Amino acid sequence: MPKHIAIIGAGISGLTTIKQCLDNDLIPICFEQNSSVGGVWKSEESHSPVYKSVLTNTSKEMSTFSDFPIPADWPTYLNHSQIEKYIEMYTEKFNLLPHIKFNTTVLKVSILPDKRWKVKYIIQCEREEKEEIFDFVIVCSGLIRKPRWPEYKGMNLFKGEQMHSHKYKRAVDFENKRVLVVGCGSSALDIAVELTQAVSQVYLSIRKGKLPWITPRFINDKVLDHTSRFSAHMIPPSIRGRRLENNIMKSFPYPSHLKPTDPLIASYPIVNFEIFQCLTAGRVIVKPNIKELKSENKQIEFVDGTVLEDIDVVIYSTGYNFDNSFLEEHIFTGGCEVEQEFGKDFHRLNWLYKLLFPPKYPNIAFIGFTVGAGAIWPVSEMQARYVISHIKGFIKPLPSQSEMEKSIRNSYESIRKKYCRSARNALRINYVLYMETLSKEIGCYPYFYEIIKKFGFRFWKLIMFGTFTPIHYRLLGRNSWDGAREAVTLYNKDDFKQLLNEKSINS
Repeated sequence: MPKHIAIIGAGISGLTTIKQCLDNDLIPICFEQNSSVGGVWKSEESHSPVYKSVLTNTSKEMSTFSDFPIPADWPTYLNHSQIEKYIEMYTEKFNLLPHIKFNTTVLKVSILPDKRWKVKYIIQCEREEKEEIFDFVIVCSGLIRKPRWPEYKGMNLFKGEQMHSHKYKRAVDFENKRVLVVGCGSSALDIAVELTQAVSQVYLSIRKGKLPWITPRFINDKVLDHTSRFSAHMIPPSIRGRRLENNIMKSFPYPSHLKPTDPLIASYPIVNFEIFQCLTAGRVIVKPNIKELKSENKQIEFVDGTVLEDIDVVIYSTGYNFDNSFLEEHIFTGGCEVEQEFGKDFHRLNWLYKLLFPPKYPNIAFIGFTVGAGAIWPVSEMQARYVISHIKGFIKPLPSQSEMEKSIRNSYESIRKKYCRSARNALRINYVLYMETLSKEIGCYPYFYEIIKKFGFRFWKLIMFGTFTPIHYRLLGRNSWDGAREAVTLYNKDDFKQLLNEKSINS
């Protein structure tokens, strides 16, 4: 008898999870609190943090779903309209809409004595709460849920406007104003750069007083994230990191007082090279952390003693907390003992085996709760394929609870040694290692001898030395895709004419 699967959220992760369920004869019902698919990428929705000028930080070749390529003639980096269009195309292609309950809020998810799950929900146009029973629950509600506000002295007395970047849409709304942006992540730098087109002055407050590592989208006329499978496996990450650091410093030597102190490989680089032009021209001025917001003259004092006056707007680009309030918190975080052991170092703590399964509850999974130096969409897709393979019994059973607990603890210890201790790094993955590990267990890894046997030696060269696209994971195994070979070839057509020619690839 087909199993009934509850999916919470119809963003990128939820949509690909529905699709993987349908591919494997499961019965999914997806609960979406808004009126459309796409999650945070639906820019017209009030909940969306997407601003009009946003571009993806990863190329289309690396961001694509593995069996539905982003059109090859689209730009390398997509804007929000193209992202929305791609999501709509994906949804329509695989007929996902009939499996989604829109305008539906999940109130509570609770486990039953028989280990199934009861989902209590309410449809917005109705007052009556409803319940349904499911064999498995997959949470795809995402990381960007509740804006996280900092706490500074005097915030309640400040006479200027204060807002979270969640509400920011366009620079023209702040014309001729003096604006302070707080934060140094992707959104903070994007917003600071865009504001220079309209405001009289932009200031950027950075808590640690140092800029993060900032990369361009292109280096030496090559797309930043276009790496080959050979390079990803054969060149140590430390060497790749140092090379990228050197290239960045050649393009723009950081001011000594703003240069990052942590090596690039231990931090989380930001894609935004325009910020350097703004810094050089003085259109963006960096300030340290805020000490106090004052009521008189819209003043802001910083920890170095300097004071800015007449600040009209403060935009807090200080991240988000996820919201799984429909679940008991310990299911996701692991409980009090885990929080005492790791909570100080990792604010957004999770206790999930492979960043998917709570050890005590193997019939619930969380998809899309990862960050890393790579595209997130294909990671969510691979996670969905893995979870569905687990549900269907196509892969070996999960380890015992104690073994999963040990694996999670080892992961946190490894992160403590390798990376900066932060909320983001609690969810950090090594993109290549994570994707390769899951694909091997699923049975879709492109082993070289199988590629040669099925497609020939010349195509294997393209797999090894061409762009490392997620489409590689549809060449072999269950749920492989007949169009994968052609799609890989098309994505590599321009860059590898000398390595291969069309005739030899398709022969």
